[in-house]
Amino acid sequence: MKVKEIMTDQVVSVERYDPVTKAAGLMKQCDIGSVPVRSEGKFCGILTDRDIVLRCVASGDSAENMTVGQIMTSGELACVSPEHSVTEAARIMAKEQVRRLPVCKNGEVVGMISLSDIASTKQMFSETAAAFCDICGKKKRK
Repeated sequence: MKVKEIMTDQVVSVERYDPVTKAAGLMKQCDIGSVPVRSEGKFCGILTDRDIVLRCVASGDSAENMTVGQIMTSGELACVSPEHSVTEAARIMAKEQVRRLPVCKNGEVVGMISLSDIASTKQMFSETAAAFCDICGKKKRK
């Protein structure tokens, strides 16, 4: 099974200079845990609910005064293409210890895939279980 068959293709994104409150509001409105970040029209990072909690709220900073770019994850970001297998996406999630991956084509985010997307696919149960175990740092039971 390919990523394109189960990914979410309705992607909302934010700009790196948007306030964190805007991103958080969008995440709440769309009931999502992460958003791709763009700068000058190009994908440059990802912002997760965890980034907001750990890098903003827990540090005592004000979300109104911080920009997405100040707390987002950037650099060498893990992503997959729509043509990757779902099994490979689960392996990447496990290796990187993330629950969501941007799906990129020609440098643009065309979708998102999450462990819950994979988990909802019955034939992917063992891959999902292995990825959850790896992310949690636990050994898979035999």
